Amino acid sequence: MRDLKIITLLTVGLLIVPSFVMAAMSSTNYYIYADSVDFGGGTGSSTSFGLQDSLGGYAVGISTSTSYQIRAGYQAAESGQLSLLLNGNSIDLGTLNTANAVATGNIVATVDTDSGTGYTLSVSNVSGTSLAPVIDGTVDGVGNIDEYGLAVSGTHVAYSNDTAIVNSLVLSSFSSAITSDVTTLAFKAVRSTGSAAASYSQNITLTAAANI
Repeated sequence: MRDLKIITLLTVGLLIVPSFVMAAMSSTNYYIYADSVDFGGGTGSSTSFGLQDSLGGYAVGISTSTSYQIRAGYQAAESGQLSLLLNGNSIDLGTLNTANAVATGNIVATVDTDSGTGYTLSVSNVSGTSLAPVIDGTVDGVGNIDEYGLAVSGTHVAYSNDTAIVNSLVLSSFSSAITSDVTTLAFKAVRSTGSAAASYSQNITLTAAANI
């Protein structure tokens, strides 16, 4: 009996891209995400309110082109938030003892962001070994072939079939702020009757980025 053991490991890489253009500065103890040239202003507070103001800002306001947007000046600066949470970081598809029997393992990714331009969840890096990638849109072993691929499900997924796992593969996206947007990643593998015994493992990096 020929056995194939497939183990898929996922590691998470979180990339936060603000929804505006800025020049960030940092040191050992501090981080300035945006700055402006002014000659006055400061912070004020009362029992119920807080105020941050500036005086004398130059070239303030919002400028746009086909691909970019600049929000200039202290008052236009925004520091957005984005988070990516996985319900696990590894999948063991087990030993494929039976030809044409599909093994499946799921990872659930949840994205939250207050970015007005939304987010994109994608595969940013793939390394390791695997069975032959699926090429017909379905991991099912039809034709007695080895197949390996990834399906996604959710409200804002980028595709609906089984597909090969490659760098820059977009999994899901949304165009505005959203809370608890769930994408389920289903990793699938199937062996053929002529498969030689082997062990495969793969590392995959997922990246959630705010849209620009």
